[in-house]
Amino acid sequence: MEISKKYVIVLLVVGIIIISIFLSSNVIFKKKKEFDLEIDALKEEQSLFTHTRVVIANTGLKPLTNITANYGNISEEIIPILEPGQRYPLSPPAGSNLDRIIITTEEGLNFTKEYRSPIKVPGMMGS
Repeated sequence: MEISKKYVIVLLVVGIIIISIFLSSNVIFKKKKEFDLEIDALKEEQSLFTHTRVVIANTGLKPLTNITANYGNISEEIIPILEPGQRYPLSPPAGSNLDRIIITTEEGLNFTKEYRSPIKVPGMMGS
């Protein structure tokens, strides 16, 4: 009876290892798109001012060119090239529409991203 318990334990361990390898390989070898962009738009409202920042990141396999950041009613900003894996910080100019930002690229990507606001924690600055 002792031997059969050992076999069950070994089979369970092997099964767990196989499932772990399968799940991690799906995450690691996730197929990336040729052209893709990630946008993080943050709007933090303080009592005297509003702090905004936008970070764009090329998450695709190829460079993105002529990236246009449209801030709405005030202006646009153009980034000539963004290599794969590269991040680029943007600062919306004063008077910009702080509801959403529109990012387009020469490769045909078109994203509209609403600004997110951080969670306010009592006792922290700006809360």
